[in-house]
Amino acid sequence: MTKSKQPLDASPSSGSKEKKARIFYEHGRDALGLALSIAEIQEDKASRKVGKHHQPQAGKSRSKRKETGDKKKRLDETKAIIAKQRAQSKKGKARSRKESKNQLRRPDDSTVNVQGSVTDAAPRKRVSFA
Repeated sequence: MTKSKQPLDASPSSGSKEKKARIFYEHGRDALGLALSIAEIQEDKASRKVGKHHQPQAGKSRSKRKETGDKKKRLDETKAIIAKQRAQSKKGKARSRKESKNQLRRPDDSTVNVQGSVTDAAPRKRVSFA
């Protein structure tokens, strides 16, 4: 490493402070050494950061994830069972409504003769408009 000194100004108007000599370094090995040291520092920082993020956490285990999956599966099964029961009850209600309507439309067996005519029912009167 070579140092070159710049000559001092000899002017007395600079004040009470003395000027220090400036030191200039050659750009060869010094710059390369500085760049290498900066690169090493940056790599150390990056490796520490990566190490922090990739450490396994002791508090969390993977078995809990399976339990949540089991809970979700059980919940889905329960929902499916409830939906099936609702569909069956809906079908049963519709069937009972249909049967009650059919019973109202059908005449009772006691009022039907052997020939199939209704005894109590009067013939309907028809009205024609001319």
